[in-house]
Amino acid sequence: MELLDLSPGLVVVDGTVGAGGHARAIARAIRPGGHLIGLDRDSEILACARAALAEAAEDAPEQVRVSLHHVPFSRVQDALHAEGQAACDRLLLDIGVSSLQLDSAVRGFSFMADGPLDMRMDPTGPVDAASWLAEVDEVELARVLFEYGDERYSRRIARAVVEQRKRTAIVRTGQLVDLIYRAMPGHARSGRIHPATRSFQAIRMAVNDELGELQRALEAAVSCVRPGGRICVISFHSAEDRIVKWFLREHCEVVTKKPIVASDEEVRQNPRSRSAKLRCGIVKEIAA
Repeated sequence: MELLDLSPGLVVVDGTVGAGGHARAIARAIRPGGHLIGLDRDSEILACARAALAEAAEDAPEQVRVSLHHVPFSRVQDALHAEGQAACDRLLLDIGVSSLQLDSAVRGFSFMADGPLDMRMDPTGPVDAASWLAEVDEVELARVLFEYGDERYSRRIARAVVEQRKRTAIVRTGQLVDLIYRAMPGHARSGRIHPATRSFQAIRMAVNDELGELQRALEAAVSCVRPGGRICVISFHSAEDRIVKWFLREHCEVVTKKPIVASDEEVRQNPRSRSAKLRCGIVKEIAA
């Protein structure tokens, strides 16, 4: 919130509105006269945000305008135009999977409970994780597991997936967890993190084209955020952080020379924050 440097009357886009935590704080800070535009490609999550923001606005609904759109954050320009706004003053992206998605077994993001192997951030999307795994080439799967998940046993797991799908379709998270576990050598099954952690992350990122979506969103931000406005991005993966780092260096005056990370106390209270990195930049004035 400090890095966003908010004040009354600003137009702010929360590009990943989620459950509305950031959005509620933003809405309070831009009163009176501000306009908060929240985006999310998950219609189920957007319903949660709508309820949370309605509750937060009850005390002073006339002082801030809140608009929510079911679109990916790369389509920020479409949302602004739909609201009659030529540009915004601030853009926040808190990327990756949300806790609400992780905690729902039927969404298939988590290896902690058995459920359909879905992983789509947009439930209406055309390709779920089961369909992707049924078609992906072994070499490509190994690449995805290694590059997106830093999985050292990527080739073994990819080979196991291909062999398994010859016998039966992989359609449940429990099936995939068991397959990954058996594909790994014995000494790798009892590490600090769950054996399926890296593979689930990598497959989710591929199914949702998360790196491509981030790159498109940042490119859109150049034309959507007014010169002098701020872009803040919270990422959870090294590849995402690299994209954000180099984008801000090229297009912005960098505010965060190094990424801001969670304190030890915050990690204790919220373990999922341990890999979060926050970067901020001020959009450069357009040269005459």
